[in-house]
Amino acid sequence: MTRPVVPLLRHLLLLSPLLASLAQAGGSLDLSLSDHTARVAYDATQMGSGLHIGAAYQHDADDGNMIALGLHAVDERQNNRDLYIGLGMNAYLYDGNDDDGAALGVGGFFRYRFPSQPDVSVAGYGYYAPPVVSFSETKNMIDADLRLQYALIPTARVYVGYRYTGIRIDDVDDRLELGEGFHFGFKFDF
Repeated sequence: MTRPVVPLLRHLLLLSPLLASLAQAGGSLDLSLSDHTARVAYDATQMGSGLHIGAAYQHDADDGNMIALGLHAVDERQNNRDLYIGLGMNAYLYDGNDDDGAALGVGGFFRYRFPSQPDVSVAGYGYYAPPVVSFSETKNMIDADLRLQYALIPTARVYVGYRYTGIRIDDVDDRLELGEGFHFGFKFDF
């Protein structure tokens, strides 16, 4: 049984002016797929400021949908170095089959390019939303991803990874898991 995604689409429409301005700013576009989950994400760093912004939409055919908007601090001087990290937060809005809610996760992301093999890198992110910044039916939330990437060309990488997005719901023993498991994808920089 799948639930309509109309409420999430309405939120995306409200965000469309912001997303349109982000598309003109450049950045990266990331698409990952598994048997039951699709995720598309956009990230960009404002030149000269160290401000990194991001937006993602994740659809799980069995468990629901999630939108994430992120704000991070990065050292833009490190774009061409082997280690690139960002620290900050993601605001989440989700619509599960039986539950919906919101959370503010704190954490960050990284990418490490191996100096001896610069086309190969490891990347990931991790965020935790404790009860104090979890809203509606949400008790807490964990969103994490780890991937191995290969640069086909300097502006395009393919990858395989493992994602876990778990949401603890009030008065429910099991976590709502939106997209747990292995996935593959590609990331374009523009």
